[in-house]
Amino acid sequence: MENSLIFDFGFHNGDDTDFYLAKGFKVVAAEANPVLIQKGIERFGKQIGEGRLILLNKAVSAAAGTTTKFFIHREKSDWSSCLQELAESDGSKAEVVTIETTCLSELCRQFGVPRYLKVDIEGCDLLVAGQLSELQRKPKFISFETSKRDYAGLFAHLYVSGYTQFQLINQANNAERKAPECTGEGNKIDYKFSQYSSGYFGDDLPQGRWLSYDETLVRYIKYKELKQIDNQELGLGWLDLHARRDD
Repeated sequence: MENSLIFDFGFHNGDDTDFYLAKGFKVVAAEANPVLIQKGIERFGKQIGEGRLILLNKAVSAAAGTTTKFFIHREKSDWSSCLQELAESDGSKAEVVTIETTCLSELCRQFGVPRYLKVDIEGCDLLVAGQLSELQRKPKFISFETSKRDYAGLFAHLYVSGYTQFQLINQANNAERKAPECTGEGNKIDYKFSQYSSGYFGDDLPQGRWLSYDETLVRYIKYKELKQIDNQELGLGWLDLHARRDD
């Protein structure tokens, strides 16, 4: 592969990293929750030992080498966040830990620019999107989990950073998604995604569904309107925004 590196920001339980490793990629993964890091070390000890996975117990933030508070939801680990209001949005009281920070530019300096960057860090995705313009070279493919609070900023940062083609992927469908007939990314494998996996990326996404910035933004706004009308039937699931560069 021309570039076999992937950054996984928001490692969580490691299901996305597992897919990337199975496809033959090397992965640098960041996760702020120390409990999930320990589980990741136990799950991927072999790949870590082989140098195929670098697992960092750090929070991706605006700058590297500082510390930040990280709020861990006691029952729903995927709700944990550097933003207290998100981690405690259901009225629960989060466990608070202090975690060292890193940032996109620092990891690119250390490990190189990845082919694909996956970002799902509960409310802090916009910080990463804003750092794209600082990179002289940028990932060819990138994805962010969208939300009504940050979608406009995500679209804007991707556009000004030179990303020209976009797809919206409903994550609720990933567990039922079939493997593409032609594999454009890494090894061709028979793989079953877990319920909350980020799924396929890059050239493994349907080639006929790449759209322009304007078309994709309009589609997201329509989806958001449906979600506001009926979140149970019309606006099902949650969306990842994928983007690609032509260079």
